[in-house]
Amino acid sequence: MELLQAVFLGILQGLTEWLPISSRSQVIAVGLNLFGMAAENASRSAVFLHIGTVIAAAAYFRKELWQTITMRDRETLRFIIAALVGTAITAAPLYIIFRKAYGDPFLVMLLIGGGLLFTGLIQFRRKAAKAKEKPGNGFFVGLGQGFSAIPGISRSGVTTSVLLFSGFTPEQAFRLSFILGVPSVFIAEIAFSLAEGPALEPNIWAAIATAAIVGYVSVGALLRIAKKIRFAWFCVAFGLLYLALAFI
Repeated sequence: MELLQAVFLGILQGLTEWLPISSRSQVIAVGLNLFGMAAENASRSAVFLHIGTVIAAAAYFRKELWQTITMRDRETLRFIIAALVGTAITAAPLYIIFRKAYGDPFLVMLLIGGGLLFTGLIQFRRKAAKAKEKPGNGFFVGLGQGFSAIPGISRSGVTTSVLLFSGFTPEQAFRLSFILGVPSVFIAEIAFSLAEGPALEPNIWAAIATAAIVGYVSVGALLRIAKKIRFAWFCVAFGLLYLALAFI
């Protein structure tokens, strides 16, 4: 991966992480189809690029995270812990099942397309009310979040949809989804590094830094836009596009 490619992928990650259209899928698809990267390298780069957007989310939500860490907001802390337990239950076996698919470009694009279609369809049936951050709700959200281990399943898309299904308002859903993403992605990065080894593209750190900067600058604006636009249509459109690319 060349430096300009790394910067481009960092910008792509920084912009799409906040949208329920699977930033990992966008990075993998661009890496495969535009830059000619090997499927395994594209998948590995997409995973590690989340380090940048985790840094951006931690910086943007620093006040909420600090209150949670210092146990001033114990309700959110219990919610997050329960969600992490639920995520581990579904994510670990799914990652093992789909691990071999990451090396096959056809299967990767097929899974991305199908995953995005699924994400879009569940968003069409979302509802909103007013719910509380109870551990039971957190565990249920975590179970849903674990399905993002499958290529094409958007972590933010699934968690936001499950939160809306559980009765949370759009404002609550987006806030909790991104706050939950900080510890979830951090733990996932550690687990992935231990499972796959630390071998990285030489310019990946430039991509990570770019993702962090672009992610921090864009998160506020994109959160406001995301509450007004129905991204289910975007998921369906990208899903159909990637399914078509899989057979070209």
